[in-house]
Amino acid sequence: MKCPYCDAEMIPGFLNCGNTIWSERKHRISTLPGGKEKYALYLEVPMLSPHHIESHCCPKCKKIIIDAFDYDNNLD
Repeated sequence: MKCPYCDAEMIPGFLNCGNTIWSERKHRISTLPGGKEKYALYLEVPMLSPHHIESHCCPKCKKIIIDAFDYDNNLD
C-alpha cells in the first residue's frame, strides 16, 4: 500500500490496544463515548487479550492508517 501523504510504501502491521476510541473530542478521564458525541472507532476493554487492529504505517512520514469499517461507530 502506498502512503497517501508521501507516496512511500507502507508497512502492514497491527495496532495492539485495549480500550480505544477515535472521537471528535479529547477524553480526559474515561474513554466511554458520551451523549451525542460522534466516534469512528470504539473498542471496549477486551476480556482476555488486547485488540489487534490491522493497519499500515509509513516509515517515512510516520502516519498510521486504520480501516475502521468493521468496528463499532456511530457516523451513519
